[in-house]
Amino acid sequence: MEQRGMGQPEGVTAPSCDQHRLMMMSTSDTPTELRGVFHAETIVVGGGIVGCAIAFELASRGQEVLLVEQSEIAGGTSSAAAGMLAADSEDFAHPILAQAAYDSRELLHKQKDQISALTDMDVGLRRSGFITPFRSYSDLSQYKDKRNASSDSGQHWWDRSKVQREVAWLNRETYGAYYKPLESEVLPVSLTRAYARSAQMMGARIWEGVQDVRLLVNNDRVRGITTAKGEITCKHVIVAAGLQGDLLMHQVGVTLPSSPVKGEMIAIRFPAEQTAYRPDRTVYAEDVYIVPKANGEVWIGATSLPGRKDHSVSANCVQRLLGAASYWVPGIKEADFLRAWAGVRPSTPDGIPYIGRCGQITGLYAAYGHFRNGILLSAITGRWIADMLEGKSAEEIGIEALSPDRMNRRGVML
Repeated sequence: MEQRGMGQPEGVTAPSCDQHRLMMMSTSDTPTELRGVFHAETIVVGGGIVGCAIAFELASRGQEVLLVEQSEIAGGTSSAAAGMLAADSEDFAHPILAQAAYDSRELLHKQKDQISALTDMDVGLRRSGFITPFRSYSDLSQYKDKRNASSDSGQHWWDRSKVQREVAWLNRETYGAYYKPLESEVLPVSLTRAYARSAQMMGARIWEGVQDVRLLVNNDRVRGITTAKGEITCKHVIVAAGLQGDLLMHQVGVTLPSSPVKGEMIAIRFPAEQTAYRPDRTVYAEDVYIVPKANGEVWIGATSLPGRKDHSVSANCVQRLLGAASYWVPGIKEADFLRAWAGVRPSTPDGIPYIGRCGQITGLYAAYGHFRNGILLSAITGRWIADMLEGKSAEEIGIEALSPDRMNRRGVML
């Protein structure tokens, strides 16, 4: 259900044993043809990070869940993400998202231990903190003017001499930097597949390659989905299908629009003799981010191209990203170029994801439109959706601002 990316962003040329086992279980569990009518209590549509996190949370609570994905788990937008859990560094469209980012990062760290116990899968979690560097006092002042002071309580100021002592690989002309020790990052494909595998271990069913999904609604109540393989009835449907989400909703008269925003990234690797120049912490600068990954690569991103949904990577993008990155980390000029790729992220008109019940249709929920924070907000989105299925309202959870029905109140729905 996600938009498909290019290349192998995590440098994997063949599935690992755990990944292969996941794909084999998913395929063998998918009926070639549904005889009569199949039933599942809850259906999650979309096998990206958000859909898999929801399936994981539901399964952990003992709920019956079936996840359907048109291609393969983590085969789309989630495969193209940088995987930063940048709760202290991101700018959010609403205060509730800022708090949710902190909560989700903490929750994901806890889930990592549960995932490891269930599957032995490594999600590539690194907790080395992020560095936000500045060229001058003027740049620092502009940064402070744009930031909410309360969001910067967990950071430490490093002056030039401190920067040179702590991160010798950073440009020695750097005026100063904020160090944010709680920031972390993951390998997004690994995390997505680990969520899916863990959900399976707890009883969820994961079906890949399910084509032609359509929502089945009668008398303003969701009844299930129809697919190329047949019909599946259910009590709840959760649409977590990224850019395909608004198309699915539109089938049943619900308009929750999203638009594509293309992002391009590159991967490099430092030769063994250059490891002293390799960054050991993420650099989250105004014009670029540089992310050292658990697999030994360093990822550099990302452009932001609204309205673009192609997956080509321009030479200009590669040149710009390498130029910006090598300013901050000069050793990048000597690194080996590995590959470039593009992903397409779903953005909503107000910059806030749709999370919660669709009031027009009983049993229908939305969980998409996370834009560049799908990885970061995946864990808390799963918890919120599971809470709602257990009877809590958006008001009780405190996420009214994220309700899909906000679009109706603003006169967006048709």
